[in-house]
Amino acid sequence: MKKIILSILLTIICFAFTGCGANEINIEELNSKLLSEGSFSEELFSVSADVTMKRYGIEDGEVEECISSAGTAAVVDEVTIFKTTNTDVVKEKAQKHIDSQKNSYSSYRPDEVPKLNDCIIEVSGDYVIVCVSEDSTSAKAIIDEYTK
Repeated sequence: MKKIILSILLTIICFAFTGCGANEINIEELNSKLLSEGSFSEELFSVSADVTMKRYGIEDGEVEECISSAGTAAVVDEVTIFKTTNTDVVKEKAQKHIDSQKNSYSSYRPDEVPKLNDCIIEVSGDYVIVCVSEDSTSAKAIIDEYTK
């Protein structure tokens, strides 16, 4: 009986220190799969972490790691994945980024706004995933492979 209780306690402690079993996401692999199998208006190119943080208004300490790909300024297509220290704050900043894009593109390229209206901003564990594409349904299916 003591062994069973000890085993249960050790299991509880293990889950407590591993984020309740939250899965790690290979953000480079997910980014690559979205770029190769997703539907975008043009080829997306890598964007540096510094530029991405500035675009999103991310402050030091809010993100541990990020990867981002975007097209030219003519389109809103992008894939950005953050490993965060505070998903609520980063999700809010991602939504502000998308709202800012909607405002900018509503007069510049109104035909791009529907992609922003249908974009994906998903939280999974410590990750915030943003994807703006021509086909959010297929992008969501790819993201689900890594988050479910």
